[in-house]
Amino acid sequence: MTIRVETTDLMSVQQAAKELGRPRATVYRWAEKGKIITIRLGGILFIPKSEVERLIKIKEQTAEA
Repeated sequence: MTIRVETTDLMSVQQAAKELGRPRATVYRWAEKGKIITIRLGGILFIPKSEVERLIKIKEQTAEA
């Protein structure tokens, strides 16, 4: 089975952490606990942009409450 993923739709852990305003260690911890969707390509962990956008929305919603 082959799944095609556009690499332009993926962010490195460092990029995702910067966008989310969180340390890289936190993003790795979320990945280990299955709290976020991740993709591993060639041993490197990536986070889909859609997942980062979802987390930003949650962060904004909790800030408004």
